[in-house]
Amino acid sequence: MGNARMDDEIARFVLAFDFGGTKIAIATATLDGELLHRTNLDTALCGDGKNVLQQAILAGQELVLKTAAPTRGSLVGVGVATMGITLKDRVLMAPNVPGWAELCMEEAFQNAFPGVAVQIDNDVKAAALAELKKGALQGVDFGLFVNLGTGIALAYTLDGKVLQGAHGASGEIAYNMLSKFEPSGARDDTAPLEEFAGGRSIGERASRHFGEKMSAGDLFRKAQTDDKAKSFVEETLQEIAFHLTNVMIAWDPSVVVFGGGLMGAGDLILPYLSGYTERFVPFPPELKLAHFRRDAGLYGAIELAFLGWRRQS
Repeated sequence: MGNARMDDEIARFVLAFDFGGTKIAIATATLDGELLHRTNLDTALCGDGKNVLQQAILAGQELVLKTAAPTRGSLVGVGVATMGITLKDRVLMAPNVPGWAELCMEEAFQNAFPGVAVQIDNDVKAAALAELKKGALQGVDFGLFVNLGTGIALAYTLDGKVLQGAHGASGEIAYNMLSKFEPSGARDDTAPLEEFAGGRSIGERASRHFGEKMSAGDLFRKAQTDDKAKSFVEETLQEIAFHLTNVMIAWDPSVVVFGGGLMGAGDLILPYLSGYTERFVPFPPELKLAHFRRDAGLYGAIELAFLGWRRQS
């Protein structure tokens, strides 16, 4: 990515990390939020949680050097959007990467970038923050951000703020029960909805069903010309629609914004969900694709970096 115009002497910038179950996006940005340099890592190829974190930090340090070199610029903030709920000594509710739960995220980033403000939040809540600040949720009082990707989660927004919940776990609908007879759940380290309708799970179920290895994206493409694949997709979307429709009835948002990897098939998914909301939600909200599309988490991490920098200033 080309450099933006920077101050002739000292250009301050921030560093952002967006950790996902499929990929890690890392970027530097100006204080206006314009991307300067970025790189992506494949989460699965990085190994376990410790190696994922180490490789991401190394890549981030390289971006800092690359950004600072031309102008003697300075890093003023680091924002981290990550899976689960990050505590001082561990991470909760992040089953997609082995070993992620044992990480001390804050300590690792503070050691890697000493003296620089570090702000960490859940990736979906960070994505909602980006959409609130500069995206499809700007000016929306009661909003909802829905992430449909490797994981499934949502974020409630109210009067320009993202609601965290009592334990930081609001919107973790991955743990929703699929029926009143659900055999396992959060206490069993099981996320019933995500294990049925998350992107990775869709691909795994489709591979078993059709006897060929495929991803969720492969399935959605196959559904355009194959009736059996279309029926398989519809069964999955019915489950997603059931849960999201009930959330909309309870929260009464005016706008619902969708992001995440599955929204690459948004032209199929949104009309399907709209049919449910129009029929069952008393006051159907407007459904929109995220302004930042699959980069909402990354831009949310940039906003987190700004937040940490301002608090430290």
